[in-house]
Amino acid sequence: MKKRKSNNRRTSSKSSKKVTRRTYTPISDALSQSTVFADCELAQGIKRHGLVNLFSRAFGQARRDDSEPLEGILGALLVWPLLRVASIHAFCSELCQFIQGRKEDGARKQDILYSLLRREDINWRNLAVSLCRSIFRDNLKELGPVSRRAFVVDDSIKTRRGKKVQGSSSHWDHTEGRTVRGHQVVELGIAGEAGLLPVDRQVSMGEKSAVNKPEDKGFRDERSACARDMKRAKDETKHETFRRMLKAAIRAGFQAAYVLGDAWFGCKENVALALECNLHAVFQMKRGNMLYRTDNPKASGATVEGTCYSAHQLYNLHKRKLRKASKKARYQTYRLRVWINLETKAHRQHRHPRWEEVIVVLSAPVKETDGVSSDERWVIFLTTDLEASAEKVLSTYALRWAIEVYFKEVKQNFGFLAEQSGRYEYAYASVHLSAMRYLLLFEAALRDGSLNYGEIRDKQTGILQVLSFAALLWQLFRALIEGALDRLKEAIGKDIVNEITAAIDQEVDDFLERALQCEPLLIQSQLKAEEVGYL
Repeated sequence: MKKRKSNNRRTSSKSSKKVTRRTYTPISDALSQSTVFADCELAQGIKRHGLVNLFSRAFGQARRDDSEPLEGILGALLVWPLLRVASIHAFCSELCQFIQGRKEDGARKQDILYSLLRREDINWRNLAVSLCRSIFRDNLKELGPVSRRAFVVDDSIKTRRGKKVQGSSSHWDHTEGRTVRGHQVVELGIAGEAGLLPVDRQVSMGEKSAVNKPEDKGFRDERSACARDMKRAKDETKHETFRRMLKAAIRAGFQAAYVLGDAWFGCKENVALALECNLHAVFQMKRGNMLYRTDNPKASGATVEGTCYSAHQLYNLHKRKLRKASKKARYQTYRLRVWINLETKAHRQHRHPRWEEVIVVLSAPVKETDGVSSDERWVIFLTTDLEASAEKVLSTYALRWAIEVYFKEVKQNFGFLAEQSGRYEYAYASVHLSAMRYLLLFEAALRDGSLNYGEIRDKQTGILQVLSFAALLWQLFRALIEGALDRLKEAIGKDIVNEITAAIDQEVDDFLERALQCEPLLIQSQLKAEEVGYL
């Protein structure tokens, strides 16, 4: 019997470490409370920010019908995804018949909501950016000081299977590690202590299997807001889209100290943009052929060629120097100062190298995980903040977690590209309307006190704040937790206490991997994307 109990303990201990990974939806959780009503919160936000007036100014030259009840229409557009109905039509037919109309020729009844979503001239982007700017100005205290705010860029893909879906193309999905067809949306947000404000977004079309504009679904006016948006989607790369949106956000008055991006946005041009905009860049870099110079090219006596290494060579050269922040830390890092040449057209005549001093941080897990060695799971981060420690770089980069939460929220609950039509007008309106729903409800949760982003993160991820001070503070918290649990050993048993501690450790470790994008599948997906030319 003793042997059997011992085996059971080992089995339960192992199973306790397999914690189910979760992606959290704090806004939706706040709305699930019995005292919170989404339609009331939206209505109050619409009035507070004068959104009806902004909506009326978003129309183009083809003016709207003055008899249309704009406030009711806007409220219906924003609230319908929260009602768990299959489509806008179901919402209109059941609850909003009062805003339906008829065509002049006596044809079948058409929903006003559908007719608005089909309009090419409504500038949904300006409407969403104006709302975000208003909420940003009203909630500066909750977002924290400028030094703790960051512009965050990321992209997400919504799979669309139709062959005639305008604006769709083939993209590499790094979460699935394969090519999928659908809409890719590049999102720029501003992350702070309270969470993320989605600032701007753009559909981005790849070069493979792109659906530009079928003849039977052409634009009536190529100068309309929707037509210009699709032209940008087709002509710009996602890096060019990101750079345009960041410059526009700064001109609009959004302020932050950092700009963050994953390996898909880690390139020389984006680092140069951060310097141009007086921002500190923090990017995860590709493990490709980009060269890092270890000697100062501006020093007297420096050779023209210098000593340059690729990311792989840097890691192999310094992997023995990686150190843990404490004995029980699961990640080890090494910080070094290097120089990179930001000139991307050096092959042209009269082009001189543009050397910039940066900090790179090499990070790798201490032990082999899931059969994958540390030498395969290492990542490299780059920052232009020359005073930042390795812990500061990683804690700043972890602000990216907020945009992952945003994508999960809008995809699951806020109608992100949920319309079934293949017309680009619907996709253009959908991505901005979903952001507006999120913005209004995010601010409402902040004002009502039903959402405290920091507390939710700490509760759900096993004390997120340890990331701000890396593993050093985590050991302190862990010691306090173990001290508190020691008192319960006699009541609930030593084995159960050990299982609880192991579960907490695993949850923190899982979060670190997600926040810093060190998961084996993500790293392997990045390497595969580089091989096939997507990254």
